[in-house]
Amino acid sequence: MIEFLKNWVLNIVTLVVFIMLIEMLIPSGKLKKIVNLVTGFILVIGLINPLLELIGRRIDLTEFQMAGSNYIDKKEVKINSEVLEERQIRQITNVYREKIISQLKSITQDIEGIREAEADVIINEDYTSERFGEVKKVYLYLSLENASEEIKHVLSVKKVEIDLGQSEDVTTSHEKQLDEKIRVELEDRVTRLLNVPKDNIVISLVED
Repeated sequence: MIEFLKNWVLNIVTLVVFIMLIEMLIPSGKLKKIVNLVTGFILVIGLINPLLELIGRRIDLTEFQMAGSNYIDKKEVKINSEVLEERQIRQITNVYREKIISQLKSITQDIEGIREAEADVIINEDYTSERFGEVKKVYLYLSLENASEEIKHVLSVKKVEIDLGQSEDVTTSHEKQLDEKIRVELEDRVTRLLNVPKDNIVISLVED
């Protein structure tokens, strides 16, 4: 218990020093208020997370930090868009987009059954809109480690006419579907990371 308390205090002190350094580096203005809000949330989670871990309900701080970072980036892009030229806005938006794609690949790596993943996103690039920088749609393209276990084959049956006016049902094709457990976990992670509705998350399987 004493070792737990020592580690807890050390983590809190480290987190506080880190937050203070961030606040010193960020100039005053709208962005600093947003940074203060996000770092405040991180500090609160840093305080309660060890206690939750004791009772087996630890918060995944990595995904929370990613989501917080994306929120800051989105606000920063919006603020900068008010003073930058269109070409510069497009460059910043592309950097932001590539960062999100990298994060999407990262959150799939530790999901059992997924060997490799590619990603793409559609972002609101209308800098005059209140939703500028918002992720509108997510595309994930997956390669699986063991296709025989993680892919379910759905048999498609259709009625075929034969001689003498008879008909019979014949299995004609196989449609591949991702295992529901993997799909649900992926959709949950993407929703937590980017606040995208599950209906706007498209997951496809890539043939090897």
